[in-house]
Amino acid sequence: MKTFTLKFSAIVCAFVMLFAAFSSSSCKKDKTCHGKVHVTDTAGNPVANATVKLAAPSVNGDVTYDNITDGSGDASFEVKLPAIFDVTARKATLPGTGTGVLRLDEPGKSNEVTVKIQ
Repeated sequence: MKTFTLKFSAIVCAFVMLFAAFSSSSCKKDKTCHGKVHVTDTAGNPVANATVKLAAPSVNGDVTYDNITDGSGDASFEVKLPAIFDVTARKATLPGTGTGVLRLDEPGKSNEVTVKIQ
């Protein structure tokens, strides 16, 4: 009887440990979508300090995110809910506007797009 109790306890412990391992790892999944917009001019040079806007229609109105490009022409975004965004890039000293589409439709994934200001 004592060996049966010992084996039964070991099996129960193993199941508890497996359940704890699987349930705690699911809470730590990255649910944020990561996006990067690279802005260039007509010659293909990176554009620093350009204003980048992401916009997507939503049931409660448009969802928008704004950022400014860094010295290498990149603007990064972290989005809580997946969406497909229209991208608009502008710089006051350059004529024209750059447009594109950024797909951030998988939580935990990253995507990027290059937009040319023309």
